[in-house]
Amino acid sequence: MKIELHAHSKEISSCGKLSVEELVPLYAASGYDALVLANHFNRETADRLEKSEKKNFDELYFDTYEKAYSCGRKNGLLVLNGFEIRFDGSSNDYLLYGMDRETAKDYRRFFPMSAEEFGSFAREKGFLFYQAHPFRKGMKIVDPACLFGMEVKNAHPRHDSSNDIALLWAEKFSLHKIGGSDCHQKQDVAGSGIITERNVENMADLVSVLKEDAYTII
Repeated sequence: MKIELHAHSKEISSCGKLSVEELVPLYAASGYDALVLANHFNRETADRLEKSEKKNFDELYFDTYEKAYSCGRKNGLLVLNGFEIRFDGSSNDYLLYGMDRETAKDYRRFFPMSAEEFGSFAREKGFLFYQAHPFRKGMKIVDPACLFGMEVKNAHPRHDSSNDIALLWAEKFSLHKIGGSDCHQKQDVAGSGIITERNVENMADLVSVLKEDAYTII
């Protein structure tokens, strides 16, 4: 299975240019079998959307995911829900896989945390916590012990993510390595992701694949 691990849509992520109705068919047409919608999950996004939509952020976030999932069913593409989380006072981004909807309702509790605090929480819950594009300009390195892994292949064409340095760092500290397109607009589609021989039907399956490194990075 060919799986995108890092894509955004404009319903939630302000920098996204594609709606889920545009994003999903593009990935299906590119030969992908699954896509993780990893929209922005941070205080700025929550405040902006709640002010404009008059609805709790978690409801808006999962409404968008459910719309993407339905669109995926129509296009033969499995859509799974992930998160790109950012904490107050930091410009770092982190990819999160496995967090359930009930836990996500407590989003206001998470934003003031440090990466170290959230990393401990994620580990206790069995969620997989990766630093996204860790060597892009403006990012800061955190204690590798708080991470499950790192995004070592970020294919965003408008940023230099220094993927070669990220790979060396991940290998130095024995972190799990992933790749993703960091898709925001049409030209970003199908830049990276993973390929696995396993059958992935839900997030639990994907978490198992990622935990066991049962994949290759595109």
